[in-house]
Amino acid sequence: MISKDYKQNKKQVLKFYEDYISACKLADIKQNSSIDKQAEKIRNEIFNLMILGEAKSGKSTFINAFLGCEVVPMDVRQCTSAIIKIRRGDKFELVAKTAGGGKSVVNGFDKIQKFLKDHAAISDEYRSIPLTTINNELLITYKGRNIPNNVLDEFLEMEVKDNIFNLDIDEYNSKIKKYINEQAPKWKEIITEMEITYHLPEAMQGITMIDSPGVGAGGNVGKIAEDYIDNANAIIFVKSLSGQAVESQSFMNFLRNNCAERKKDSLFLVLTGKSTLQGHDFARIKEQTVEMYKNDIKEEKILFVDSKMQLFLNKCLELGTEEKINAFYDQLEEEENDFAPASKAWLKSSGDVDSYKEKMEDASNFRSVLTAIEKFARVANYLQLIDFLDALVREYEHYKGIFKEALKIAEENVNDPDSLEDRIKEKKNELNDVYNKINHNIYEIYKNYTDNLNGEGIIANRADQKREVYKEKLKKFKALEEGQIDDQTFSSLKKVTMDSIADSKEFRQELAQNFLGDCNEKLIEYTDDPSKIPAEAYIPNFTETDFDSINEEAKDGTSGYKDVEDGVTFLKTTSKVPYHNLKKHVHLVVDSIDRRLDDEIVPKMVDNVMNYVEKCRDIYMNKLKERKESLEKEYQKLLDDKDDNEKQLKNAKELRDKYNSCIDAISELDEERKELKNYVGE
Repeated sequence: MISKDYKQNKKQVLKFYEDYISACKLADIKQNSSIDKQAEKIRNEIFNLMILGEAKSGKSTFINAFLGCEVVPMDVRQCTSAIIKIRRGDKFELVAKTAGGGKSVVNGFDKIQKFLKDHAAISDEYRSIPLTTINNELLITYKGRNIPNNVLDEFLEMEVKDNIFNLDIDEYNSKIKKYINEQAPKWKEIITEMEITYHLPEAMQGITMIDSPGVGAGGNVGKIAEDYIDNANAIIFVKSLSGQAVESQSFMNFLRNNCAERKKDSLFLVLTGKSTLQGHDFARIKEQTVEMYKNDIKEEKILFVDSKMQLFLNKCLELGTEEKINAFYDQLEEEENDFAPASKAWLKSSGDVDSYKEKMEDASNFRSVLTAIEKFARVANYLQLIDFLDALVREYEHYKGIFKEALKIAEENVNDPDSLEDRIKEKKNELNDVYNKINHNIYEIYKNYTDNLNGEGIIANRADQKREVYKEKLKKFKALEEGQIDDQTFSSLKKVTMDSIADSKEFRQELAQNFLGDCNEKLIEYTDDPSKIPAEAYIPNFTETDFDSINEEAKDGTSGYKDVEDGVTFLKTTSKVPYHNLKKHVHLVVDSIDRRLDDEIVPKMVDNVMNYVEKCRDIYMNKLKERKESLEKEYQKLLDDKDDNEKQLKNAKELRDKYNSCIDAISELDEERKELKNYVGE
């Protein structure tokens, strides 16, 4: 049963971490530093919520409604190429970055409003042309240099689809050329990113909202937005129901051609303006929309809201009293700015603010957005919490095994110091024997993964299999006829490469986990005897932060792999360049990637994974040594007090208490893990 939101669960998990710290101090045992780092990562995490939308989609209204206040004091549709990041802060401040590397810091509502008007607004003259695409693909790319005529001609041909105002084509192209001529000398001043901090509600703590420039008809988002999408925890695509067809070609093109497979689980389609439709009309549109998109996005992720109703609710809740809300609506009516659905809800509430709030929340349906994000987009966060609890359980299991063994020796040899000494000596020999055996076998296991001399290495063989799968996908593009090739072909090719990049990262993690699992299996094999020290007392505790550090070391330690991991090796060959023979151009792009697979991509991937597994091996051995030392420490405590019967009894009692504390902690953590798994459908 889901009974708490993520922040409540996060707080509870961090409370378990505090209990772990206290337990370590009480038992005089060493804290696991990687668990400390993982707790810090959870504590400081940022949830990135990306907002995309078509032109005239109501995206800015949705953002302000979601935030609970009007943060951006202008219509953000006026911002050209800029990514706008909004987060909670102590003051209202804007930091703007430009294409040329410049930076401006502006504070206060009036100054921020003026800055946006002077530096980021689109003039009325150019509101009808795709400025985001022009800025990203031409002005910033060519950095003020002359744009070749064939490049410009190709660009104009492709951008016909974004003539959303249906201008005469000559007028449309003329405006684009005029804008380019005017702005090329000033390309460095183009704002590419703005970060706004504002005293948002506490619920926004830890959330960064990222507003992207409008999505083109082809589903393209521009180069600047792509990295943000890759790192987004959730993506909301906003579309207006008012005055537009339900079908959205830009959404479908983005979903199918520009959204990596692994990102689809975090994508939501939000349709705004539901108060403009009533009764059967709304039911019909909803049914039509779900039917239209059902093969691409789950029904639970298609949400119908009314941003304007939520904005009015936010304003009235801020006013607070019946008198002030009445005055607010009277003023709107006098100014002829009344919004009938909201004022009607107020009238029906007869001045009861709680009743009004309930009616408006039902009408705005913003709760559905929050619920959907909590249910679907927070899955990764909940998995992280579960993984952290797993790490805590493994740590308690380790010490439970140690305390159990030491307790057994202490209780069996009370009043017999010679027997105690002999027994501890026997256990230390057993410990050294297991430690030496597993160290030897770790190298053998590592060799099985990395041996390429005889073509039998697990890593190289698996990489070859992945290469063949990717080559088969490329062949399908070469089989296309001229008439089957369009701009979406290159977007599709790009998407295939994006998925392959993600797959290479997962491949590395999968093989590392397999390697560690093989090492643990061998360790369990050596301790499979009730009379011996249990395996849980030995098994190294790998946490998420261990893998984070290995990721960085492996990346830095493998020349050229960063290009593959970041997609440079793939994506610089998949962007469409001007070329009249499309079939020939597809073949050139595919052949280029094919060569890179053989000459760069797969060899670098193999090199990186080997480096990665080597780091895992080294950390495993270091952790194994720490486990051995912690066992020896408990035995030494008993040995130091072997001639003092009173201290022996005290040691036995303390070991019993520590052992029971571990059992209690594991039981509590198991209950919490079961509860959290309800949030991820496990």
